[in-house]
Formats: sequence, structure tokens, C-alpha cells
Amino acid sequence: MELFLAVESAVPADHPAAMLAVPLGILFFMGSCYLLLWSNYGAKKGAAITGVAWFGFAALIGLFWWFGAPGIPAGLGISHLPGQGNDHYTERWFAFEAGSERAEYFPSVNNTGEFVPMSDYAGFAGVAEQEYLADPGYTNLAGSVSQALDRMNEQFLPIDENGVAQIGVTRRQELEEDAAANEPSDAARRNQPFYTARAVSDPRLIDDPSTGLRVATAEFQVFATFVAADGVSLDPVPVGEPQSWFAFYDPGRSWLPSALWTTIAGVLFLVSLGWLDRLEQREKREETDEVVEPEDLAVPIAQ
Repeated sequence: MELFLAVESAVPADHPAAMLAVPLGILFFMGSCYLLLWSNYGAKKGAAITGVAWFGFAALIGLFWWFGAPGIPAGLGISHLPGQGNDHYTERWFAFEAGSERAEYFPSVNNTGEFVPMSDYAGFAGVAEQEYLADPGYTNLAGSVSQALDRMNEQFLPIDENGVAQIGVTRRQELEEDAAANEPSDAARRNQPFYTARAVSDPRLIDDPSTGLRVATAEFQVFATFVAADGVSLDPVPVGEPQSWFAFYDPGRSWLPSALWTTIAGVLFLVSLGWLDRLEQREKREETDEVVEPEDLAVPIAQ
């Protein structure tokens, strides 16, 4: 029931039911085992045995979460700490433009000629396209770079939920002038959203020599969209000048929650194991230190 409440979409993550679901589940699971051991070994020894079993299991599964296993990739366990979002430690791209404050940390943006295509960056220079497209490493890289393009596109031309471009007055005036000058003769009205943007060049990559992080770049172009009298969308019209945007790759720390879990569980396992050993040694001493009463000597019969 507790787990159902935690994952039910109607219950938000900050709801008390969602926050108490896992602790209550652990309490009921561990509590029932502890009560059974308590009835057989006593309160202290039952608690020590419960701690050894539970924290030993937690440390073992934490190692699988942390390092993975044959056929099981790493990072499939817990992905965040309490109070954090699911993507807090996941890998992500951060977009920026040349001349921004973020660009000062990446000297490579000043020399875009050193950026190379994805195939060369992945080590497939001179290899036929069909071969590297079938390689899982290149496929993963291409999927990651597509996220970088999305982040760059969102910041190059931010658009709100109403389809309105969130740009400055000067830039909007320039786009409006180009849109008016290049409006198709058969255009009846503007489409919604009117301004769109997309990458007009293939992405290129480099490992920034200063930070060691992966940096991607691509050129983006704004397009104005019109609709003909019959309601058919016309070909987008390029407006404004294309601009180069950049994004750097943050590999994240998806291993950190699992590492914390494993470390804490391992320490508590050792503490519980030491406590259990101490109780066992005490019981052995009590058994061997029993006082042996002297035997009653028979009184000799008088001669």
C-alpha cells in the first residue's frame, strides 16, 4: 500500500504519504524479521542479527548499483537523494553562446576550426558510414549530441507555451524586417508559431583542453513560417543571420547515491557484525565461567 501511494500520480513527491512510503515499508519488513529473532535470541542479539543481515544485503546490492555486473550496466540503482529530483545527478548538456560568461571557461570556442565531426570524434575517421552507424558507441554519442542540439536550439530561440518567441526588441525588429522582405507572394497569413529555429549544420565536437569536458557546436538559423490561402503551410523562410552556439557535456555523478548507500550500509554492517561478535563472546564467557561447586566429601565411618 505504501509503495502504491509513493508511485501514484495523484500523490506528489513532496506529499507526506510519498515521503513516508519507503521508510514505513522498510520498518514493516525489518520489524517483522526483528520480532521473530527477538522471540528466539532476545532483544539485543536479535537486533544484531537483523543489522548484519539487512546491512550486509544493502551493501551487496549497493555494489551492483554502483559498479554494475556482467550484463548489468552501472547506475541502475538509486539515482538521487531524498529531496532531489530524479535527474539531479544524471548527465546533461548546458548550452551557451560565444561571448557569454560561461564561454570564458572554454577557450576552444574561440577556435571552432579545431572541432571535428562526430564520426572523427568517435574514432571512425575514414570509415564507411554504414559501419559506424551500426556501432553502439557511435549511436550512443549521436543520441547524446541530439540532446545538446535541443538545449542549444531552446536557448538560441526560446519559445513560450503560446508559441511566442522570447527575444529582445532589437532582435525581433531585425527578424520582422527580414520576414517582411522575404514573405512569399502566396502567403495569406502567418503560421503559429511564426518563428522557428533549427540547426543548419552538422554538429562538431572537441574535448576542451582547459576543462577536459566535451564541447559541441552547431550553426542555427531562425525561420519564418507562413500559411497559404488554402491552409497549407509554406516552406519556412530563413530570417536573420545564422549563429554558432555551443554546449558542454556534464557527465554527471549518477554513481554518487549508490556510493553513499554502499558506504553507509557497509559501515553499519561492520558495526552490527562487531556487536554480534561481542554478544557471542559474552555468552561463551558466561558458559565457561560457571562456578563449579566442590563435591561433598563423605565422612569416614569411625572404626
